[in-house]
Amino acid sequence: MKFIKLLMVVATVSVTILLSCKKSGANSDFDKSYGAWLAYKAKVNDTYAYIAIKGDQSTVYSETTIKVVQGNITTRDFFNYEYKYTAGNNTPTKVLSVEWHETSNNIGTHGTDAADLYTLDDIYYRAQNIWLKADKSKNVVTFESNNNGMISVAGYTPNTCKSDCFIGINIKSITN
Repeated sequence: MKFIKLLMVVATVSVTILLSCKKSGANSDFDKSYGAWLAYKAKVNDTYAYIAIKGDQSTVYSETTIKVVQGNITTRDFFNYEYKYTAGNNTPTKVLSVEWHETSNNIGTHGTDAADLYTLDDIYYRAQNIWLKADKSKNVVTFESNNNGMISVAGYTPNTCKSDCFIGINIKSITN
């Protein structure tokens, strides 16, 4: 009798584990990316930089570099580019139009054009709990992990969007 009860408990636990694995299968790309992030974070002692980009790279484009040292944001650099077209030339010239640098003394003082002040821990949290939970019947939800397995794109675009409505983050690179 004890053997049957033990067998029932083992079977129940096994089924629960299998169902939870299948349930999380929808997030397997995110989970793999998050695992890659945690391994990288430990390797670099939570000290890294990433470049977040905005824009369509045909009219206006910006890059924000955020430097994190032992889990704290220490600098933010912003570069905004405009693409200038000349008559008779279909290839635009990329022209730097705005540039600034923030340190821990003045971080967050240059307005909202740059990427938000998020660590990668913050970004993974927002991706998992906000951006990737957008209603898929009303939005195109996107997740990519092209930075050595770590997050590169996470967010959503409303189906009714006509131009540049992406809500989330696009990360060009992650380095130490």
